[in-house]
Amino acid sequence: MLTKLKNRKGFTLIELMIVVAIIAILAAIAVPQYKAYVMRARNKKAVAQVQLARNAEASVQQQIDCYGITATGATLAAAPGGSGAGTVLGGPINPAGSGAQGAMITGTNPASAARGAQPYEVASGVIVQASTEAAGNNLTYQVIACHIDGDTCYGADGDNDATIYWVKNPAWPGTGSIPAGGGGGATFPAVTAPAITVNVDDFGPSGTVAGGGAPTANWTAM
Repeated sequence: MLTKLKNRKGFTLIELMIVVAIIAILAAIAVPQYKAYVMRARNKKAVAQVQLARNAEASVQQQIDCYGITATGATLAAAPGGSGAGTVLGGPINPAGSGAQGAMITGTNPASAARGAQPYEVASGVIVQASTEAAGNNLTYQVIACHIDGDTCYGADGDNDATIYWVKNPAWPGTGSIPAGGGGGATFPAVTAPAITVNVDDFGPSGTVAGGGAPTANWTAM
């Protein structure tokens, strides 16, 4: 019995070193790919938020023949309307209802004083703002969005809402802020939003408008 135990062989040091080396190589390949996958998922949430904003703006425009801004903390029945800079929202925020407070895109028609509103859900971890031109006529809008841990911000302009632009900076993840539990008062990373001008694509031509990115410094069409 003792002879059999003595003859049993384990792994040699070289074999163990080879196994460790293989595991290290696999980890070196898998970890960056996983991180890239997570970053793409975060950025896709921001793109989806811009798309939702375009749909909500179209609904407000149908209601009152002009556009609106992001707001929260009111019901649809008590929609505040408004123009100019919208509230910077940080998710998660539930959409407003007829009797429930929440997020919305809301605007005021300056000619008729009519107010319109569309429920607008903000996804967890996403920072978003929809604004109209400073003149207060609500003839166009601009929306920008990013994920708080994403490296890319996205934007769209009501004068060319078929195109979504992006600007990227690897230093952005974690530099924005969202209030605990989500809500208004969130802050973006150091992205540069262009001035809002009626009948002008604020983000274009692609690659010419500063966005604060690095190395992709300018807003670029997707």
